[in-house]
Amino acid sequence: MTSDYRIGIGHDTHRLVAGGPLRLGGVDIDFDRHLDGHSDADVLLHAVTDALLGAASLGDIGEMFPNTEPSHAGRDSADMLSAAAERVISLGWRVANLDCVIHAE
Repeated sequence: MTSDYRIGIGHDTHRLVAGGPLRLGGVDIDFDRHLDGHSDADVLLHAVTDALLGAASLGDIGEMFPNTEPSHAGRDSADMLSAAAERVISLGWRVANLDCVIHAE
């Protein structure tokens, strides 16, 4: 049995390190810490990217944008999300709904 609908669940984790700003959802927030990562470490956009790729059975963000590739160092997560969305849409899928939950401490 197949369905015309797919659901993806995205998750991402980065640790906080000294120095700001904190970037969430493409927005820089004035804060004394930032998320550590190979790209800009935007956990919200990474989780959304993973959800889209997962729903379309396209792997995950690490496969599409490996952290072993120097060209991804400091990369804007919004660009990665756009590229993933374009790939999903090119296969005939469309995004209908999106929910996000952030746990921060």
